[in-house]
Amino acid sequence: MPYRHEIRIAWGDCDPAKIVYTARIPGFALDAINGWWEHHLGGGWFQMDLDRDLGTPFVHMALDFLAPMTPRHRLICEVAPTRLGETSIDWRVGGYQDGVHCFEGRFTCVFVKASVFAKEPPPAEIRALILGQIEAPAG
Repeated sequence: MPYRHEIRIAWGDCDPAKIVYTARIPGFALDAINGWWEHHLGGGWFQMDLDRDLGTPFVHMALDFLAPMTPRHRLICEVAPTRLGETSIDWRVGGYQDGVHCFEGRFTCVFVKASVFAKEPPPAEIRALILGQIEAPAG
């Protein structure tokens, strides 16, 4: 079951066409991934960096836009890890408003020791957490 993260879209998130400005959508997805970390670890990227010396910079993002979004309804982002490599993690983020699938995103991060920004495997407890949450491929 993916983690569900709720986002309140504001008037300022919209463009003159009165729909969400395209550039805001990756930010919504990243906020939802940060919410996944907060939900599972008790803190997001800020705490991971400061308390665990662990970073997860993004190395790939892909988004498919399926339907426009507005401030009329809450945006519900479903977040799940889909693959864990030795030093990387893949995420899926699906955005839904009022039951309508609005976007689908795929993201890849690498694990780094934050203080030196050097790639390294995630700690064992983080690896175990992620492996227990991997979403099965669709189909």
